[in-house]
Amino acid sequence: MDDEGLLAEFRAGHDEAATALFERYYQRLIELIRRQSSWRLKQAEGSTDVAQSVLRSFFEQIKSRPVEIGPDDGLWPLLATITLNKIRNRGKFWQRKQRDPTRRQPLEAGSDPLETGPSAEDAVVLEDLIQRLLEPFSERRRRILEGILAGQPVNQIALQVGTSERTVLNTRLAAAKILERILAGE
Repeated sequence: MDDEGLLAEFRAGHDEAATALFERYYQRLIELIRRQSSWRLKQAEGSTDVAQSVLRSFFEQIKSRPVEIGPDDGLWPLLATITLNKIRNRGKFWQRKQRDPTRRQPLEAGSDPLETGPSAEDAVVLEDLIQRLLEPFSERRRRILEGILAGQPVNQIALQVGTSERTVLNTRLAAAKILERILAGE
């Protein structure tokens, strides 16, 4: 089936037509992207990511707008134009200083506490911080804060401590203010 027939089928809601268009042009798009992409874009994004973005844009466009198809070229000129614009725009995106892929630096092995867990020093500092945070509160409010720190839901804490949910929320707000003061003083 030619491109016009596949477009008509796609607009009629036949997913097989979209699959046929995808299969007809995907490899050609990959080759164009690889030839036209800068090293910076190749480093930041894969050719398949750009090709999928091109095809997503293409299918969104053809749903709502009529597309003129030349007798010899089919949809290739439109797809090539979308691709070249996408490459240019993605290249500009990655050239901005804050997104420069050459500025990426891997984390040192074992230095991320989210991956390795806190060190003994970190645990001591955290324990001290929690004690300083709990110090000004009554025993009941400390139990509320312990529940909050444990990640328990507000309604569950209120039931366990024998208080209202509003008291739990007010205690959390007061603790946040005290924590801000503690951290500002350090």
